[in-house]
Parts: sequence; structure tokens; C-alpha cells
Amino acid sequence: MAEATLTTLPMRLVVAAALLATTASAAYAAAPQNRSSSCYPRMFSFGDSLIDTGNFIHYSKAPGSVSRPPYGRTFFGRPTGRWSDGRLIVDFIVKRLGFPYWPAYLQAKSPPTKEDFRYGANFAVASGTALNQLLFEKKHLDVSGITPYSLGIQIGWFKKVLAAIASTEEERKEVMAKSLFLLGEIGANDYNHPFFQNKTLGWVKPLVPRVIRSIGLSIEALIELGAKTIYVPGVFPLGCVPRYLYFFRGGEPGNYDSAGCLGWLNALVAFHNHMLKVKIGDLRRAHPSVSITYVDYYDEVLSLITAPAQNGFDAGKVLYACCGGGGPYNANLTIKCPDPGAVRCADPSRYVSWDGLHMTEAVYRIMARGMLHGPFANPPIMSTCIHK
Repeated sequence: MAEATLTTLPMRLVVAAALLATTASAAYAAAPQNRSSSCYPRMFSFGDSLIDTGNFIHYSKAPGSVSRPPYGRTFFGRPTGRWSDGRLIVDFIVKRLGFPYWPAYLQAKSPPTKEDFRYGANFAVASGTALNQLLFEKKHLDVSGITPYSLGIQIGWFKKVLAAIASTEEERKEVMAKSLFLLGEIGANDYNHPFFQNKTLGWVKPLVPRVIRSIGLSIEALIELGAKTIYVPGVFPLGCVPRYLYFFRGGEPGNYDSAGCLGWLNALVAFHNHMLKVKIGDLRRAHPSVSITYVDYYDEVLSLITAPAQNGFDAGKVLYACCGGGGPYNANLTIKCPDPGAVRCADPSRYVSWDGLHMTEAVYRIMARGMLHGPFANPPIMSTCIHK
């Protein structure tokens, strides 16, 4: 969930462009160049700040925290537009697939060229939602922190890219059939935005079916274009997020589960994920020739929180932000990670949460491994890769 006031017009700032160009090459420089022809030649992703590698920072007039140190400290040594201390899930997937570069959509030239998207593109935008901004505005939310680039807009961007890289229907079908698609995680911000504006569970829960419908329509849009391999992550356990634990601090003991997380909030996430799995099941039956795989971010992240030592994390700080505003859970909302007075941990790799809302590179590495090799995606990406 981004913190800055947004603009609806993409800004192609020279400094940001130079930064992101060097960042893209740095992130994938270690990737093998002799990729197997049996693997995916392109990957396209859609979502929010969990996988945004530079779209938000590229268009926002005031990108805020993500544009300032210590964001990016662990791998890049500087801020890159990634809401973490280092690399994200998609960075690890792209490296494993062997792409030498892989741009955020708004990094590309305008109009986009075929070469820009030789290996695909990332359309994810921080603070992105499954539902469009107008819906939240009609519900009288403050939308200044909600990007206009919702899931439907991101799918529209993809259609422009597809037209740029494939001029004929036959070429487009070939691109779609051979590409890997990652749709999400998306949906968490549809709940984050209203909760952090003091809306109740009774206000938020009715959004879930609408969010699932939006995700389903986007999956169908990709299938209609010819997609054959789509991975769809669920939402991770929001009730274990330090910023939520701080925001709802002081609640009744019955509000918390055995891990110290907000049980009622995790129940909402479980409801979302259940509905998403049902939707994916419906789509599989309707399109038996398409592989649509649910990715279990919920159990994956929860396993790190309930068994932190086994995964290299500090058991005493598993619900604390590595970099935050102090106070309970180190998640005081009035002080951001880069601000003077912020409390910063010495070793992010020992923490699950980076800034109280987003996770550390150490967590994203584990999440990527769970998608690439299992067990949190079945079939895992690399098992399907060999058949391409």
C-alpha cells in the first residue's frame, strides 16, 4: 500500500529512468544467458507492491518512502522502487528463468517496442487493487493513496504490449501459449485501504465476492487471448502484519490466535482465498486445456511465522517490522522507515516484515522457491517449464 499522493499521468523522469535501467540489469545480471528452449521465453505479471519492480516510482510525483534509503539496502544498495530491503518474488523467478532483463511496464519507451518486452514485462503497481479506484471513490473513501492503475488497467496495458510484440493473430497466440503469467497477489489492498481508513469488518467483507469476480474476469481475459499457463496467488495472512497489529492494538485477548496474529483478520483472508480457489476450480472446468494454478501464499508465510527458527528468522521479532516507527511491533504509523527517528534492525534477513506492511528479501526468496519448486504451487513452475 503506497503512502504517496498519486497522479494519473505517468511521469518519465530522467533520473528515475536511469536508476531503473541500471537496477534491471543488476537484478538479473547473474542469470544464465543460455536459457533452454524448453522453458518459458517470457513472463508477464500483474499485481501490487509485493511484485512492483518500478512502475509506482516511475509515474508518481511523490513516491515517498520507497524512493529513499534504506529501501533496497540488502541487494541493490540503494532504493529501486521495490517495497523491500532487496529483491522481490518476481526477481527470483525471472533470475531462475534466465532472463537478462525484465522491465516494469512504465520503464519502456513510448510507444513500446518489441525489443523492450523481449522477455515479458511487469505490470504490477504498488497500492494496486482488484477493484477500480472509482468504486472506492463512490463508497466515499479517500482515494489519494489508491493508484488508478487497478488490475483491469494493468490487463489493458498488457494488451498494448501484446500488439507491439506480435503483429498477427498467429503470432499473438504463439506468444500467449508459450508465456508464463503471474496474476497477483492482488486483493490485499482492496481490504487494506478501507481498514486503514477506519472501516469495519462488516464494511469490508462484502467486497470479497467483488474482488474475486474481478480476478476471475482478468484470468478469463488472458485465456481469451490465448494464455495457457497462469499462476494465481492468494493473499498472505494480513492478521500477522505488524502495521495491522499496531493499528488494532489493545484488542480483546480473543482477537488473537496462538501465533499472536489477529484471528478475525486472518479469517477474512481465508474467506478470500477459499473463494479464489473455488473460482479457479470453475475456470479450470470451463477451460480444461489451460493450466491455472493457485499459489498458497497464506500457508507459506504463516509457516515462517509459526516456525521462525526453522527458517532462519528471529522468533522474538517475527511479528515486528525490521524498519519502522518504534512502539508496539515497531510499527508506529506516524514514522516511516526512512524517516529520522525510525528504528532499523541490523539484519533484515532475520525478520519476516521489512517495513511493517511488506516483507523482506529473505521471505520473498522463500516464497519464490515455493512457487518454482513447490510445495506451495502444484504444479510448481519449473515442473511445467520443462514441457514448453
